[in-house]
Amino acid sequence: MPELILHHYDEAPFAEKIRLVFGIKNLSWRSVIVPSAMPKPNLTPLTGGYRRTPVFQIGADIYCDTQLIATLLERQYPEPSIFPDGNPGLAMALGSWANGPYVVASVAIYMGADDPFAGSLDLPAHFHEDRKKMWQTQFDTDTLGPRLAGYRAQLDAHTDFIRQQLADGRPFLTGERPGWADIHAMWDPWFLIRFAPTEAERAYKHLPSIGLWLDRLAAIGQGTRSEMEPSRALDIAEAAEPLPATGIDPRDPIGIEAGTKVCVSPADYAEAQITGTLVGTTVSSVTIYREDPRVGTVAVHFPKIGYTVEPI
Repeated sequence: MPELILHHYDEAPFAEKIRLVFGIKNLSWRSVIVPSAMPKPNLTPLTGGYRRTPVFQIGADIYCDTQLIATLLERQYPEPSIFPDGNPGLAMALGSWANGPYVVASVAIYMGADDPFAGSLDLPAHFHEDRKKMWQTQFDTDTLGPRLAGYRAQLDAHTDFIRQQLADGRPFLTGERPGWADIHAMWDPWFLIRFAPTEAERAYKHLPSIGLWLDRLAAIGQGTRSEMEPSRALDIAEAAEPLPATGIDPRDPIGIEAGTKVCVSPADYAEAQITGTLVGTTVSSVTIYREDPRVGTVAVHFPKIGYTVEPI
């Protein structure tokens, strides 16, 4: 059975989402620690410069973005499901909220807060400057001060959605079992508690149901984790063959033929341009083949939502 390899760092909030999926499904997985900020020399041979965390690897197939990774894990390991209420479409659609305006409010508060990194986070000295550049298309971090009250108001309104769901005493957002909806919504309090604890106290201390809900999620665990050296993950990719190309979905409006050299880029922030040969699309994903001297041919998979694909 191929090993499930997660390239991440422990403080990464988006990686925590996938670690919780491992926990719900009680999976065994290999942990490869990557830098929290660019450069990422042991990851670039696999991704071609994609900078977001986490990245998921099975052999020579590389999966980018938590939505795509979660979809893959649910397909390959359907029980226990991350959609315990039987509403996968609704839970996935919540990503447009959770990964969009809710995250933007939290990150703006952190970037403008008086106490970023007030905890014991193991982050490099240039992390803050790196994130300023990454988020520059969303806001100017150097002028956030006068606008923080507005972002706090936005955060509180988003958080109230969670409070409403938990108000009847249910343990998780959709009922008795945890799922992808919980994992989407936990990002912001998980992030602020670690990255700007004073701001987190203002936002969540008066809402005990939020803290208890986070405790229940933390108790799920992360499955069975074992560490792997980055070089070993590269060796695994080099020795493997990527999944066969699927070709272009016949109903795909993208209008680019298989075999075309393309550039895939995030459409919102974390700008990067990953180039390769288009070999497959589905209604929700794009796959390119890339060549790298260290690993040979790898397939890099992206979701369509949140990404652009352009011929070169």
